[in-house]
Amino acid sequence: MMPTPQETFWSDQTLAAVRDAARDPKLLPVAVVAAPDNTRCSWCDCDDSEDSPHNRPGYRCAGCPETAMSVVAVHSGPHRRYDYPACDRHRDDIITTLVRATGGRP
Repeated sequence: MMPTPQETFWSDQTLAAVRDAARDPKLLPVAVVAAPDNTRCSWCDCDDSEDSPHNRPGYRCAGCPETAMSVVAVHSGPHRRYDYPACDRHRDDIITTLVRATGGRP
């Protein structure tokens, strides 16, 4: 489903506000916006322990097969943005992992 012009406007405004907030190095600005059609979730359900299949040489994770409903966009400076397409089940997992990876505790 294509976003309406108003939805596109609000998404662009949200991303611009987050980009501007990224100028403060003490912040980890995150935006959650609608995903483009036919985008697949970027997360996986693999174990995150030492026994994770990701630790095996040559392992290729298939990832989550679900359609992404949103994109978690995080800025690590005003000119560096990382996008993580997320299904509804993994959106909060992605945000929590980003916060933990930067030293925060949700």
